[in-house]
Amino acid sequence: MNGGKRFKPIIGLLFLFAAGSCGNAPIQISAVETAPAGGAAAALRSPGDPSDDPAQESGGIGSLEKAAAAATNAVEGTHVLSVQSENGGQIWEVQLARPDGAEQLMEVDASGDVVSKPRTKDTGKGEKARVMGIIKDAELSFDDVVKKVSSAVPHGKITHISLDRYTDKVLVWDVDVLTPDGAWRGLKIDARTGTVDKTG
Repeated sequence: MNGGKRFKPIIGLLFLFAAGSCGNAPIQISAVETAPAGGAAAALRSPGDPSDDPAQESGGIGSLEKAAAAATNAVEGTHVLSVQSENGGQIWEVQLARPDGAEQLMEVDASGDVVSKPRTKDTGKGEKARVMGIIKDAELSFDDVVKKVSSAVPHGKITHISLDRYTDKVLVWDVDVLTPDGAWRGLKIDARTGTVDKTG
């Protein structure tokens, strides 16, 4: 009896292969690649996540650039100071600088829709003057830096990018990138010369 039960699956498999060889459409066996469970890489690559958008395969430029553009369009005359990925890239927190040095924050979703009203940070005259100096001294724009990152880390996905002075002297764009193999890479890009320094 046990021998008969064992033969049934085998006979079924033989019939399946025979049917496939006789038909016009060959049977295709495809491998399914599974992402590692947990961790930031898994969160950024989860099914249906905006970071799976092919437009983001070069430096995460899909929803990242949409978020920055939506924010600067919402508050005209501003410059991007930072963009931070939240919820695996589904929400981006954007920090802007007005010409007078006032800083504004807002949240934009992956499709480029502003989901929170711009809110102004309560800073003093000294901080506003510092921010105005940063804007004035930066030669590389946000878009310039995204292109630089795309060249430095092909197919990487930016999760954070910000403009500030490094050790209070050198003005840099500080960037965090997730590489295709799931590793984190840190970049510091000189905002005047465009020199790229990989820190990770």
